[in-house]
Amino acid sequence: MLLAEELLLLAIDPFSGRPVNSSERPLTPCLSGALVAELALAGAVLMNGKRFAPSRQFAPAGLLNETLVALASPKGRRSVDQLGRLDRELGGVWNRVVDGLVAQGVLGRDPRGPLQATAHPVFRADLRHEVLARVRAAAAGHGQIEPRTAVVLALSGPARLLEVVADAPHQHAKRRIAEATEATPVAEVVKKVIAAAAAAAVIIGSSAVAPSTSSSSSF
Repeated sequence: MLLAEELLLLAIDPFSGRPVNSSERPLTPCLSGALVAELALAGAVLMNGKRFAPSRQFAPAGLLNETLVALASPKGRRSVDQLGRLDRELGGVWNRVVDGLVAQGVLGRDPRGPLQATAHPVFRADLRHEVLARVRAAAAGHGQIEPRTAVVLALSGPARLLEVVADAPHQHAKRRIAEATEATPVAEVVKKVIAAAAAAAVIIGSSAVAPSTSSSSSF
């Protein structure tokens, strides 16, 4: 799975099929960030001044390639601007990532009517459990973290998923998130991704009218 798919899968309550902790809106810039970070891990994106810049052509088609094309656009002078534009340029990153998981049979699609948001029941609970166990082990552990897991763990903070990936109190998990950010082979890009995603998530969270709810007992 893509890193963005792993992150979104963690955000889906396996019982309700809805995002936990009102996380859909702050998760959106984090999904964009996960796409950029995955390209960086593949050697396809680096930092050029204050911007994300493609470093080479990326062969596979699909969402990652579309992300690379969008980053090549001259629009957006800073990485945070580029990350903010990705959602629009990709036609809604939340829906695109959900569509990918539905196409793979990992999630379902359960329309609830005009007044209720669509639920996405988890069909592959085994895959969600594998991702969750791996990220929780990284959050609770010590020592090196595998680079892809490090990115997902690092993005869990601004995505409002800390209660999902770590037990309270969260001080150790927050230290591990900082370590995870530094530990990735493309730390410069990932730091920019985390900072941009966190800034966007704060803006989105401050404008949200719905109160967040805590539901860590479901995991």
